[in-house]
Amino acid sequence: MAYESFARKYRPKNFEEVVGQETVVRTLSNAIKLDRLSHAYIFAGSRGLGKTTIARIITKCLNCENGITDKPCGRCENCVEIEKGSFPDMYEIDAASNRGIDDIRSLKENVSYSPIKGRYKVYIIDEAHMLTREAFNALLKTLEEPPPNNLFILATTELHKIPDTIRSRCQTFIFRPPSKTQIKDYLKRILEKEKINYEEEALELIANACEGGVRDAASILDQAVIYGGGEVNKESTQELLGVIPEEIQKDFMKNLKDKNLKELVKIIENLDREGYDLTVFWNQILESIHSSLLSLITEEKESGVFSEEDVEFLIYTNDIFKKALIEARAFHDKKDIFQLAVLKLRFMKNLVSLEEILKNGIPDIKKEKKTEHTEESFDIQKAVLKIGKEAGGIVAGALKNASIKEDEEGFTILVDKTVADLLKDKLDIIGKYFPKPVKIEELEIKTERKKQKKRDESVDKVLELFQGKIISYKEE
Repeated sequence: MAYESFARKYRPKNFEEVVGQETVVRTLSNAIKLDRLSHAYIFAGSRGLGKTTIARIITKCLNCENGITDKPCGRCENCVEIEKGSFPDMYEIDAASNRGIDDIRSLKENVSYSPIKGRYKVYIIDEAHMLTREAFNALLKTLEEPPPNNLFILATTELHKIPDTIRSRCQTFIFRPPSKTQIKDYLKRILEKEKINYEEEALELIANACEGGVRDAASILDQAVIYGGGEVNKESTQELLGVIPEEIQKDFMKNLKDKNLKELVKIIENLDREGYDLTVFWNQILESIHSSLLSLITEEKESGVFSEEDVEFLIYTNDIFKKALIEARAFHDKKDIFQLAVLKLRFMKNLVSLEEILKNGIPDIKKEKKTEHTEESFDIQKAVLKIGKEAGGIVAGALKNASIKEDEEGFTILVDKTVADLLKDKLDIIGKYFPKPVKIEELEIKTERKKQKKRDESVDKVLELFQGKIISYKEE
């Protein structure tokens, strides 16, 4: 007899065996019991969560020889044929390869006929989002006026690609990934039925690696049993999955604690060079950070290399690393994404805590930037050139001829009265290119004093030459 994989052998055969879809199962089960089943459903969610499996279970519920029930027997001829995929009134259509209008037209023609063997004809359209626009339009008419005893189930991994006109005529169920505990319990049931020895740590590794996919978990378990020589242990499962050795994880976490970013970047580089799966490694690090946070917050004690003072740092790190994991899924070189995430930690010191904001208010970013700028050498000539490009040549010329003084409070620009108003009008532009506050002052008073001084000297010389005296003095 040919070997049957765990994914096929332990595919749920009734609602009770479905893993992690309690809401979907309960709603559909009640709909069958209350005779309130809709004529069309959309099952949306990532792969391996049970969309097609539940569609088959519904087909059993409606066509079991024992009558319509939410608990089909699984032994009658109809149930057995549905399980094998050979039931004449169950049509499984792969929309990825049968996506055209002609395929939907043949489906529409078939709908008008009565069921061949069962009570209901069930149409399961897998990857429904792959249908063409014309095919969707052709299907729309059937969904608007569905013939009796016909049920349509559209399964998709990309709900947003299903047209609103179709979605409005169907009931939609969102399939969400089960928890790691639920997946581990599912794997245990398989191993106990198969009488295979296992280690809890190995199942934990598989639950992490499958990323919520129940079918993927069963497939990985199958491989783990073969690779482990008939049993599932931690060491062989680590090798199979390419899980990074524990000492490397610990080294990474220690350098994370010390904020030794150069060493963190090197670790990622070395793992990539040695052929390890960086996504698996990143998931392990996120798991370690999460465990440390939970331990520190709930138990208020040190967790591994981290202590209570690291809580804020770990929260921000966890957020940055999670975003990196999402970005890496759509990027060919994951190493670059993960190394960049590490480098982002360097700028964490610039973050302001919520407590500080509540206490001191929102910081003045412009002021901070200016303060930082004054620490460096300020080139006035370059600033004038930039101001000239934005405010015009006259402003730049006036600044070049001006006297500019700096003190602790800021810069004072001393200019002739004729251009003072012009510069004041452009003060907002000028201020952008100076690292401290700027004010404009007129040179009018000082200029008049110079003129008066020159005039008094001339008068003195005339009086001395002609031995005269001043009779009267008239101010301008």
